[in-house]
Amino acid sequence: MISIVGLTDFFEFLVIGSECERAKPFPDPYLKALEHFNIPSSRAFALEDSPSGVKAAVAAGLSVLGLTTRNPGQELIDAGATFLIKDFEDPDLWNALES
Repeated sequence: MISIVGLTDFFEFLVIGSECERAKPFPDPYLKALEHFNIPSSRAFALEDSPSGVKAAVAAGLSVLGLTTRNPGQELIDAGATFLIKDFEDPDLWNALES
């Protein structure tokens, strides 16, 4: 998807779930990224739009912002999301990031 929208060169490091030994809902993709950047999970968060992605991020110790563009918010909350947003322009997202 990232290459389709022309953003491949925008990111320093990409973790592709299918290239991990175990993909989501296992935490391996998130753990690999945290290890690469030497960042503790307490200093990072995930944006996820699927229950399996939320579960993977939570299992990696991340706080998760659930994006309700594809799945009902309650499904994301049930999977472990701590906060819901409608889209990337949601004022709640920007208020949370600025606080």
